[in-house]
Amino acid sequence: MIRQLQRKFISITAAALFSIILLVMVAINGLFFYQTDKMLESRLAQIMTWQSSPMSRPTAPEQVSEPWADHSDGPPPPHRPGNDRTRPLLEGRLDIRPNGCLICLNEDGSIREIRQDGAGIYSTEELSGIIADILSTKKISGWHQYYKFRLETIKTGESTEVVVGLLNASDSLYSIFSVILISAVIGLTSFLLVLLIVILASKRAVKPIAESYIRQKQFVTDAGHELKTPLTVISADNELLRILCGDNEWSDGIDRQVTKMNGLVQNLIALAKMDEEQKPVFASFNLSDAVYDTVMPFENLILSREKYITVDIAENIFYTGDESRLRQMVSILMDNAAKYCDEKGAISVCLRADRLIRLQISNDYDAVNTCDLEQIFQRFYRTDKARTPDGSYGLGLSIAKSIVAYHKGTIHARALGHDRIMFEVLLR
Repeated sequence: MIRQLQRKFISITAAALFSIILLVMVAINGLFFYQTDKMLESRLAQIMTWQSSPMSRPTAPEQVSEPWADHSDGPPPPHRPGNDRTRPLLEGRLDIRPNGCLICLNEDGSIREIRQDGAGIYSTEELSGIIADILSTKKISGWHQYYKFRLETIKTGESTEVVVGLLNASDSLYSIFSVILISAVIGLTSFLLVLLIVILASKRAVKPIAESYIRQKQFVTDAGHELKTPLTVISADNELLRILCGDNEWSDGIDRQVTKMNGLVQNLIALAKMDEEQKPVFASFNLSDAVYDTVMPFENLILSREKYITVDIAENIFYTGDESRLRQMVSILMDNAAKYCDEKGAISVCLRADRLIRLQISNDYDAVNTCDLEQIFQRFYRTDKARTPDGSYGLGLSIAKSIVAYHKGTIHARALGHDRIMFEVLLR
């Protein structure tokens, strides 16, 4: 129980931590991608403005003459801005980076003209393949591999001109992927470090609950053992009273209540023992025979109450577990079905094995809509809120659930229509 609580604490904390780190990573990378995409759109818009500007052929940098080169007898003239030796002199030069270009197309889609800032950056053959792929997508803007493009149709008089702006965004995409990789590494490292701290601190975190649970369990066990002595004394005194005064209704009432109290004490002790984290000792046995041998003694009881029972148990289903406890679980479910089945109602038992072993015990119960099926396995749960005496204390189904959990299985109840309830046990 304590280990389950510790594992649940770790899993919930890890899930919350992972969600927060993932949210932060998505926000950071999403913002970076948005800003990068806006920057690329701006640069692509600059390229598209080239179609309305006069054509500017790139020229080689002009070599500025140096008067002192041939006149070594005089001092060099003072530096004047704009006379840098590497500064190109381009009339009407646009602010377009060398990784962008503008392609003018003919009506048949062939390239008529290429405008690019930097000679030889893109070859006609390379651009022809890219343009063909872009036109086949029938999109006016978007991505093609690592290129960002925009297509516009311009009417000039009676003619129509198609221009495609193309921008090589490989550097930007590399930056985006680098940010994603770095953030993922940092996020994963942070998650693992914090998770390690949570695992180490989990014992301290659940320690108060564990101590309270241990004290509560110890109290139930001690109280159960302490109650056995007075119940034994009461039973012995009642027998002596019978000998002295003979049988009477008061002695019979005392016997009934002592029997009920003994059953309650035994159930509480059994629950406390099953809650202890013991290493299970399992053995292989024939589950089909165990279920059949446990169900059949209830047949006479059910028929005597004018109710009906059908049994459908597959043969030779073997299971590795605690046979005595599983027999007790089946007995609890059968007793519950016999007790709460409607008058002249039907009870059915089915045991099958496919991927899982399924034990289904159902019965007619017209008050199924009044049951809280999610709380039905809680200790001392009673459908009758007035707690009309019926010989039980609401511990049977809780014990059955503990036995199934002990075998790493599941048990649940569900309504079959408006007048029937079924308990299903799943074992691996």
